[in-house]
Amino acid sequence: MATVVAAVEEHSSRVESPRLKELDYQQVCRLGQVMSEDIRICGRSGSHFPILVIPMHKLVTMVRKNLAAGHILVRDVRLNGGAASYVLQSGTEKAEYNDIDLIFRVDINGVENGSDRVKEAVLHSLQEIHLDHDDKPLPACTGFIEDAYIRKMVKVSNEADWWSLICLTNASGHHVELKFVDRMRRQYEFSVDSFQIELDQLLSFYSSEKPQLESSCYPKILAESVYGPFDTALSHLNRKLIATNSPEQIRGGGLLKYCYLLARGYRIDSSFDFSFTKYMCSRFFIDFPEIIQQYRKILSYLRDHFSRDDEKRSQFLSILYDVVQESTVCLMGQERKQTLDLISSIAQAEQLAHQSSGCVRFGPPNSHWCEGFYNKHLFQGIVGNIPTNINRLKYEFPSLLFSPNTVPFIYYLPNIAHS
Repeated sequence: MATVVAAVEEHSSRVESPRLKELDYQQVCRLGQVMSEDIRICGRSGSHFPILVIPMHKLVTMVRKNLAAGHILVRDVRLNGGAASYVLQSGTEKAEYNDIDLIFRVDINGVENGSDRVKEAVLHSLQEIHLDHDDKPLPACTGFIEDAYIRKMVKVSNEADWWSLICLTNASGHHVELKFVDRMRRQYEFSVDSFQIELDQLLSFYSSEKPQLESSCYPKILAESVYGPFDTALSHLNRKLIATNSPEQIRGGGLLKYCYLLARGYRIDSSFDFSFTKYMCSRFFIDFPEIIQQYRKILSYLRDHFSRDDEKRSQFLSILYDVVQESTVCLMGQERKQTLDLISSIAQAEQLAHQSSGCVRFGPPNSHWCEGFYNKHLFQGIVGNIPTNINRLKYEFPSLLFSPNTVPFIYYLPNIAHS
């Protein structure tokens, strides 16, 4: 009895913090909807690995169990990112989200090879999910599973940060990002993506005999804004305002997130210092100094945050072009023009792809014949040989360094006939 009373008192004292808020019944229902949704973890194209289907809350429970088996303590599990904003936002217009971001707050102190144990816990969970649906086991070698189902892995380990990210692949672009955090200096970019919803009470509720959410009986769940006062951050979300703290600490991807928010109809809070865009541009070029790195990052962001037919793609690129042009102070003129030309060429590729009903891909050249359009001029060439009219391209895009290995090409899929 004393333990229960102590838990209630701790919950009450935490709610009094301005960074925390208890979810109401409607918000808990939306959270339950997100966590009950079946997610599809897809094998890499051509790998012949089956699609794994599991409710989100069962995946979280399974990963947590396997982390415990690897002697990694999980302090709590939280929903983050766009899905958390969707749960919390009021009004009829809900926040859009593509990926589902989950944070496992872990304790790595004294754990040897902690990041390897985290990865093994996730891969073992994927094996278990497969066995629940199919008697034929996945390959025992986790390397095959990693190659088939893991889209991206990141590991950061230094004095200020210890965290790792494992992204599970979804063919429709609705990836599941599992982030395992012992310590993290910066946990958000803007106030509207600073929300973290604690899931432990909901997971315990799902483990009960008859988990049915009712207005008279639902778990008490807390949400936190790591930006600062919860009500302020929620006001920014509901009014679609852009604000942040210490913009110089935002990593390079923050520039793209800022342009994404503008393309989605957000606007800068009038009380905010507009010069923060200079910090974000500088950090972008620090993290992605080479033109090919910038190219890959922009294309990756387009693929992950916009559907193929989303009209906002071109608006995002237009906004990115304007921000880089107006707020970049850390580059020489030639370097800045090179990046601006790159953004322009990607925008032209997007327009061409849209006009061609998706028959065009934009990316580095492959071993096939390439057909590329720059300002509606067509060239042909084979990788390893300089395109016949490369001089024309140099004239039209003088700041780009043209090489068959580095120049962004627009190319048609093989075996497609064109007029």
